[in-house]
Order: sequence, then C-alpha cells, then structure tokens
Amino acid sequence: MTIQNDYLDLLKELIAIPSVSAKEAYLPEAAKRIATALEDLGAEVTYDDTYFAPLVFGKIQSPKPDAQTLILYNHYDVQPAEPFDLWKSDPWTLTQNGDKLYGRGVNDDKGNLTARLTAVAEYLDEHNQELPVNIIFLEEGSEETASRNLDDYLALHADELQGDLIIWESGQKNHEDQVEIMGGTKGIVTFTLSVETAKKDLHSSLAAVTDSAAWRLTQALATLFDTEGHILVPGFYDDVQTPNDRERALIANYPLQRSKFIKQFGIEAPLLTDKNGKDFKQTYFFEPTLSIEGITSGWQGAGVKTVLPARAEAKLEARLVPGMDPDKTFNQIQSYLSDQGFDDITLTKTLGQPGYRSDMSDPEITRVVKSVEKVYDTEPVVAPTAAGTGPMYYVHDVVNAPIAALGIGYTNNLDHAPNENIRLSDYRQHIEVIKALIASYQQ
Repeated sequence: MTIQNDYLDLLKELIAIPSVSAKEAYLPEAAKRIATALEDLGAEVTYDDTYFAPLVFGKIQSPKPDAQTLILYNHYDVQPAEPFDLWKSDPWTLTQNGDKLYGRGVNDDKGNLTARLTAVAEYLDEHNQELPVNIIFLEEGSEETASRNLDDYLALHADELQGDLIIWESGQKNHEDQVEIMGGTKGIVTFTLSVETAKKDLHSSLAAVTDSAAWRLTQALATLFDTEGHILVPGFYDDVQTPNDRERALIANYPLQRSKFIKQFGIEAPLLTDKNGKDFKQTYFFEPTLSIEGITSGWQGAGVKTVLPARAEAKLEARLVPGMDPDKTFNQIQSYLSDQGFDDITLTKTLGQPGYRSDMSDPEITRVVKSVEKVYDTEPVVAPTAAGTGPMYYVHDVVNAPIAALGIGYTNNLDHAPNENIRLSDYRQHIEVIKALIASYQQ
C-alpha cells in the first residue's frame, strides 16, 4: 500500500489547494504540484502557462518501438466550495470517515487523477519500470468554466498530443452499483439577457402607463418555449445529429427508470416527456435543451417595496448535442427575440463548447470494456453519451481518437455540492482497471 499511500498524500496536498477556476484562484499552484508529481513518476513534462489556467502534460515512453499511446485526461480546477456552513468538514482538508474521503475535488477531479497516477506507478513498480504502451497525462485547469483556452493549448501542442485512446476525466457506478462507461458529452452555450426600461426604479403607481424591466424580460423568456417544453426558436433543432440504431439501443438498455429519477432528484413538477409523449431516456440523452439558470430584478428584501424595476437580467443555457454550433445557436436565439419585438433586450454570450459522441463499437472502446469486465467480473453499462457537458469535442478534434469516460464515482458523490466524497473501495478498483487497461497492450 506504500505507493497508494504516497498518492493519497498527494491527493491531500491537491485538495488543500483551492484551485477554483471560476475565481481564477490558485491554478498555477495546483498545476505546478501536478507537474512535479509527473516528473517524479519519470514523465517528460510540459508546463504551459500561456493562458490563465496552465496546461500540464507528461509523457512516459514505452520501450516498444511500435507502442500505441494512451491519453489520460483530467482537470485540476474545482467548483467553489460555498456554502461552507453545509460542509461537515473543512472542504479544503481531505477527511476520512469510514470508507469515504471528503473534500472539494476529491471526485471531480483530483481523486481520479491520483488514482491514475497510482495505477501507472504501481504498474511500473511491478514490471521493471517498463510500460507496454506510451502514456500521456493531460491536465487542464478550466474544465469547470467551459475549458477556456483548452482549444488554444491543444492547437499549440497538437503534434505532441497524438494517441489511440483517451480515458476521460471521470465516471461513476450507477444505482445498481454497475460501472458505467460513457462515450460522449453534450455541448453548451451560456448567455445573459438584460434589459433596462428606465434610469431608475419607478413608483408602481406608474404601471398603468409604463412597462417594467421585469415584465419585458419574462415576456421575452416566455416566447422561447411552448407548454410542453418544445423550443420555439427557428432552426434550433436543424443541426441535431440523429443517434444511430446502436446508440439508441444502448440508451434503451441504460438502467435509468423514470420513477427512480423522480425520487432521486425530488422532482414535483410533471416531467416534460409526460406532457409531450416522447421517450424519457432517448430525450434525456439525445435532445438539446434551453433552460433558465436564474432571474434577477426588482426588490428582493424583506417586506414590500412598491416599485417598477428598471433593470432585469436572466442567465440562460442551452445544452447542445453533436452537430450544433454554440455560436450559431446563440445567434439563432438572439435573432428570434429581435423578431419577436424584443430588440431592446441585450444578449451576451458567456461560455460555449460543442458536443461529441464516440463510436462505441470502436476496438479501443472494446478494450476498455474488457478491462472493466476483468476487474469487476461483470459487464459494465455502456452508453454513447452523458447528459452533462465536457470538452470532449476539443480533445477529439486534435487527437482524433475514441474517448471513454469512467472513474471512481458513485451515485452520491455530491459533486459541485457540499460534502463531496468518494468511497475508497471505488478508488482502489479504478486503480486496478487502469492497470488492467495498460496490461491489455502487452498482447
């Protein structure tokens, strides 16, 4: 357990670094510590701080002249830990309670990184410091803020970052404790809507003759959807890449039940698929979304203040599927609102990245599946995409290799929330999976 303990100590150090990309805080500190760990492992390390979040990658060469290359992608940035009062322990201190480890980033994504470092270190220790496959650790620092500048970094280092398979940042076991292997992510575009109807808040007695920013904004938002959740923006669905028969079959077999979904998330409103009659799982994984993250306007304090708000703002996001372009989608929404008579509302794009889906029949994906089966002695759940977002598109665009996401997670990791945690048993099993995957290249 010495090697594992050494890297658990590294995990403790990384958790103590509050590398929150949303605040652009402590990113170089985390990146430099990872660079040192890669050097200690014997990797040839590149540290590039051209942009605000340094990119770190390290390559360990196999002695085999015709060796393939395995890329292990992770990120060292984390979400903010607030609200601190809801944590049972200090979020910046790795804390063990029974079989669980707690801390911000312990699952998303620093624990996945140290588990993979452990796997490579143990394999080298057990095989005379030789690998049957070249390994590249690829570490970025802005995944939690839409991987800003990752495409720029990848363009700078494209020749050095070529491989045959990419193991993505993380993954989880589902409610049945089955390991999941995901081959894609949705894209995203986020933006704000803002409007000003007066130079200052007005007395509400003027409502008979004067509009308010709150009404203008909510009226504009109401034009984006129908009552069944269908997005009314012309052209919004035009570029959606239709899933093929294998992808649909994989999702049809995915163990997600409507009733458990409702219970897990405490949903009280009717599901949109109950209203529109669409298939619950196919819609969840394969269709784009448009949603409101938050609305701000007017008096929010205690009691009553009879005003007409002069300013209003809403934050929106669209989750995109492969084929959809973030800029095009944003421009479609902007044009539509203008055509609806809301050209007084200003739209400002904040983040964007496209979606991606792997070919789950690729031989390298099959290699991953077999490695999981070897460790767990059972078949994993394989799905062509997750419903969430990540920068798979950017990495695949440069590397052009299939991507498989799996990791140390389980259904109650509480990523992005207070009391983020992992189970040590899952952590150690993932180490064995990565070692089995490396060993598969011996043949």
